Amino acid sequence: ILAYLLLTAAEILISITGLEFAYTQAPKKMKSVVMSLWLVSVSVGNLVASGVNFIIIKPDGTSKLAGANYYWFFVGMMLVTAVVFIFIARGYKEKHYIQGSEDAPSAEGEPIPEA
Repeated sequence: ILAYLLLTAAEILISITGLEFAYTQAPKKMKSVVMSLWLVSVSVGNLVASGVNFIIIKPDGTSKLAGANYYWFFVGMMLVTAVVFIFIARGYKEKHYIQGSEDAPSAEGEPIPEA
């Protein structure tokens, strides 16, 4: 139960932070595209995990990575990904997309004019 609680807490923290960052760093007209790219990255991660599980199965049905080695393999993959992410993140220039008052709907509920 402790492992499930820890993994669930980590997933919630990463998902909320990543979605918020992706949404705030995207220009107004690109927000939907950026959010869909976030979901695609989650799908690719699931495909990688599925592919690893497919590759490590021996013909007799046992796993090439048994027990803790299976989890250490994924720890190694996450470590490599984190190191790559550090180098990419260091070069990232934060942008500030301010949603001005002309972008917000009026108090009377009038539709937002398209630019």
